[in-house]
Parts: sequence; C-alpha cells; structure tokens
Amino acid sequence: MSKSMAAEELQLLAVTRTSEVWKSVASVIMTIVDEASFEAGPAGLTFRSMDPSHIALIDLNWPNSTFEKYECPSTIKFGLKISDFAKIMKRANSGDSMEISLKNNSLNIKTSGSYIRNYKMNLIENADANASPLPKLSFDSKIVIGTSVLDKILTDVQMVSDNVSIETVAGKEVLTFTGAADNGNATVVIDDDNANKKNDTENHRLLQEITVKETSKATYNMEYILKIVKVLSSASENITLEYSSKKPLRLEFILFGSLKMQFFLAPRVDK
Repeated sequence: MSKSMAAEELQLLAVTRTSEVWKSVASVIMTIVDEASFEAGPAGLTFRSMDPSHIALIDLNWPNSTFEKYECPSTIKFGLKISDFAKIMKRANSGDSMEISLKNNSLNIKTSGSYIRNYKMNLIENADANASPLPKLSFDSKIVIGTSVLDKILTDVQMVSDNVSIETVAGKEVLTFTGAADNGNATVVIDDDNANKKNDTENHRLLQEITVKETSKATYNMEYILKIVKVLSSASENITLEYSSKKPLRLEFILFGSLKMQFFLAPRVDK
C-alpha cells in the first residue's frame, strides 16, 4: 500500500496531553444518551443531542486550537456507544496523553503514560445524527457562580425535593433556590453583597456576576441539573446560568479552559 493511500484512510486525529477532558466529555454525554453522534471537521470536534424525552439538550464545541495535535481534512460524522468509550477512558491515568483517531470505520484510542494502551472501537450508525438546532432564546436573568457552590446548593435542596425553583428579583442582587414536597421544603438564599463581604478575606466570591432585567422564577427537574453539575464540578471552575420565567434553563461551562459546553433544560409546567 502506498503512503498516499494510507494517509487517505486517516479521517481524524486528535491528541490531548491528559485524559481528563475526554473523561468529562464522556460523563457529560452519558447523562442524557447511551449512543453519541459526533461531528468532526477542520475547525474542531462537536456534539449535540437531546435526551429521549426531549427535555434536555447538550451542545459541545471543542475547537481544534485546544488540542496538542489535530487533523481532520473534511467534515465527518461518527457514532459510538458512549458507555463503552467511558469504560476505556476510566482505564487511563490523569497524566496519560490521549490519541484518538478514526480509520477504516473504527475509532482507535491510544493512551501513553507509564505504559501504552491501544483500543479499537467499532462505530455505530446513530439515529441522532441529525441533531436539533440550538434554541434561540433571550433571558432575563444571568448568574455566574462557582460550579462547586452550585453543586452544594442543589444538593441542599434535593434533601426535600426532586425539583428546584430559581428566583431572581429585578433591582436586587439576590439569588434564591427553593424546593418543596409533601414532607417539607428547603430555601437557599445568596445575597451578593452580604456573601461577598463575608468571603472577601478568603478571596472567594459566591456570585461572580448577577444581572436581572426582569424578575424571574422557574422550576426545573433537579436530577438533570445535578447530574451535569456534579460531573463538571472538577472540570469547570464557574458556571453561567441563564433563565427567564416559563423558559428553559441554560447552563454554560468552559471545561479545562477550552471546551465550551451548553446545557438546556425545559421548565416544569404546573398543571
């Protein structure tokens, strides 16, 4: 086989210095689907899919400039069983470099650290290859908060409720989370001024930003949000949260300073 023919077989090559980003990507996708369809092109790697109930949507944008090495001469789509991919990722140490390549209808995974591992995954035809477009929405409230802080708050509310209501009031830098069930209720309030004054000595701000155009309150399924937040609490320092009354919730994470992830969740509607 000539060198030119061998080169034509390689459709994608993506190399990272660590396995952690791949682990996070796999964990995020597994929160909503079992099978994942990716699109790769000269600009980078993307993923977008809705969960089977069409309540949640995840959008990932991984630009080529953030890889140690990236080659993808033309746009391609490929599907794989994400749980199988995640199992392989778990075998890699955090300091291992990762090389992902697509060749002859199979995904090749190479981890390099104290020793070298090579895996091959057969690709699948994914029914979700035609992903839904991103929602075109404008929001009345925008909050930037520490991911670990939001994780703790949601876990507090989850003690009594499977749903969480988020409320902001125009003209006030106050963020309120509430949950209620037959056995009781929970309320967590962050007052931007008081919280930041208290934590100045620790050089830690609970709310990095809060902008409220109009008073907003909406209720969302706790399980969906908490899964995403817990998975990404170590991969993204802050989270941008946007919402309006009776509109979907939008969460945005920047993973490891490079990979952009958006998560949309439909609100719960009381009958």
